[in-house]
Amino acid sequence: MKKFCDILVCGGGIAGVAAALAAARRGKKVMLVEKQTIAGGLATSGLIYIYLPLSDDKNRIIAGGITEELLIRAQDYGPFGLSEVWGGHPGADPGGDKERYYCCFSPAGYALTLDKMLRDAGVEVWLDSTVISVACDGRQRIGKVEVFCGSERFEVEAECFIDASGGAYLMRLAGAHFFTERNFVTPWFIEYHRGKAREKEFYLSGDVFVGTAGSRKEQESFASVAKADELQEFIRCQYESVREYFDRSAAGKDHYPLHLPAMPQTRKVARIDGMAVIADGGAGEYCPDSVGVAADWRKLPAPAWETPYGALLSKTVRGALAAGRCINSAGDAWEIFRVIPAAAMTGEAAGTAAALSCRMGIDPAA
Repeated sequence: MKKFCDILVCGGGIAGVAAALAAARRGKKVMLVEKQTIAGGLATSGLIYIYLPLSDDKNRIIAGGITEELLIRAQDYGPFGLSEVWGGHPGADPGGDKERYYCCFSPAGYALTLDKMLRDAGVEVWLDSTVISVACDGRQRIGKVEVFCGSERFEVEAECFIDASGGAYLMRLAGAHFFTERNFVTPWFIEYHRGKAREKEFYLSGDVFVGTAGSRKEQESFASVAKADELQEFIRCQYESVREYFDRSAAGKDHYPLHLPAMPQTRKVARIDGMAVIADGGAGEYCPDSVGVAADWRKLPAPAWETPYGALLSKTVRGALAAGRCINSAGDAWEIFRVIPAAAMTGEAAGTAAALSCRMGIDPAA
């Protein structure tokens, strides 16, 4: 079997969803390949259920478009809603900081919403499917990929490709240079805990909470998880941390796990060596080819970080763009750009650029 499309998106996390929506809404035939059985990546399969702020320290909304649309739609199925300050209903609970444009969500509910948005846009969605090889021409331009699903392999030819895999897997298969960084084992999971006091964050509804395992493993870090054995050790430590957390609890039937992450909760697997870099100290700096901005989600003040278009482009691989956690953001900037709002913003930028590239018959780097 051989398939054809205008744009293939590798990875169905938030970046991949935004990229696919942006391209499909511009009339392109888009195929999205995702290794999990639900869309959303770390937000859904990984249980990282907080859509971090789209507002800066002056209470200005600094990211709109699909990024804002995905925040608003996160309320569709679940207990949370935007605070009244940001247009929500009186008494709505965003799940955390009511002063910033922010909202938590039900991971399962959000997966249903994202799947509907993709299919409504006409995206050809392939779940439980993995890109296993990439074919490039002599100029290192990607022309086709091989996808594995069930017991079947098939080729997909496309005009343009988007790597939204979270670990630059498509770019790496094409031979792109990349960088890795330290990851910490900080597993999130969903637990039942009868009578537990509601905290500012990390609850869902009633006695159901999003738990985070605090143990010696929480501080154990890995210099890289880009290799198979490193990733397996990371996953082993993730499970061990969760077991230790519940073994320390004496609550018995009043405290137990409800759901574990269906994917490794890695944050910084690999980023491309791009034509531009978002580096330490770049907060608030002007960027002439900026395609969007991201706010510092960790603290106030939260100046905007601009995103040079070149950070989405590999120095060596042509016919492709990166989006989300694998764009070229280094050091502290990687902390800013590895989260949901930045993933959505860079995904929309990549999808838009891919659609324009197809329409104009040029490489994304042009």
